[in-house]
Amino acid sequence: MTSATAFKRGRETALIVTTTAGLEGMARRELTRLLPDLEARSLPLRGNLLVLTDAPEEEAIACITAGDTECVARVIPVQRAAPVGSAEETFPAVAAAAAEIGRLAPGSTFVVRARRRGTHEWSTRELERGVALSLEKLTGAVGEYETESQWHVSVQVYQDRAYVGVNPPAHMVEREPRKKRKYAPGERPLNRAQWKIQEALATFGIELSPEAEVLDLGSAPGGWVSVLSERAGWVVAVDPADLDPKVASRPNVEHLRCRAETLASRDDLQGRFHLLTSDMNLDPAASARIVCLLAPLLRAGAPAIMTVKYVSAHRRRHDREARAILAEQYEEIRMRRLPHNAKETTAAMHRKGAGGAAPK
Repeated sequence: MTSATAFKRGRETALIVTTTAGLEGMARRELTRLLPDLEARSLPLRGNLLVLTDAPEEEAIACITAGDTECVARVIPVQRAAPVGSAEETFPAVAAAAAEIGRLAPGSTFVVRARRRGTHEWSTRELERGVALSLEKLTGAVGEYETESQWHVSVQVYQDRAYVGVNPPAHMVEREPRKKRKYAPGERPLNRAQWKIQEALATFGIELSPEAEVLDLGSAPGGWVSVLSERAGWVVAVDPADLDPKVASRPNVEHLRCRAETLASRDDLQGRFHLLTSDMNLDPAASARIVCLLAPLLRAGAPAIMTVKYVSAHRRRHDREARAILAEQYEEIRMRRLPHNAKETTAAMHRKGAGGAAPK
């Protein structure tokens, strides 16, 4: 277990702050206006910040609560950090961290609420229950399942690290952000996404004929679709969110508003596509499993491209896990860090099986 002073670097107060992915910079500037001395560090998953300040916890919460913000969603004070691993390791470690904070007294009531980012062998509900049972034994406090409790035990998990807070309910800030997107509909620039896929196609030598059909996962707002639809005859874009209107209106673009997993049972899509691309904002292992699940939609030997998103600082482990999963359905797997994709790894591979690769 890591002590509070270790991860706070001697600062008085630590806060987990959430915002819409992509608005971290705006949220940081809003918070700096309210707490000029703060230090804000990005956490592994987009939309999450660890904020450190010299202001006392109650004062920091009061400043943010009274402040006018557009991007801040949730503010959760945390006082300890704990390692995350198996259930047998994690549940006692998190409970011990919460008990060490010293706010839970015999007979007091608490509720455990957790949020989990990453891939684990246990569920969020199992974590909450396991921590509650251990805390009752450690402190003599009473775990409740209703939110009307004296203390709110918050567990914020980021793959292999958990931030733990024990706070009065009034210190848990939750508001509806007025600003939920960086750009107005139709105004979001697509250039960076376009460069990412252009670099990937060039780096891995993937060419498409005017007759080729492409399946693109995690398409919104449409940067990859924009490039692919200029090179291929037909692009099926898969994303529940909106595409940029200029991309969605192209005659060779079909937008499926659904989760990618649902396509696995579509008989009409089996063996249809010459290329599969995926830029889904998911844990690398989860993304790789979906790309494997949809491998039968590719022609035998056809290529696929997937970005490996880093949800923790252990980048090499994420690359290894993604590669191991992809190897179940793909071969000739190559992974590169591309100039316009420096914070991710791009993987290219071919579906296993004899038969034609993508037409050139």
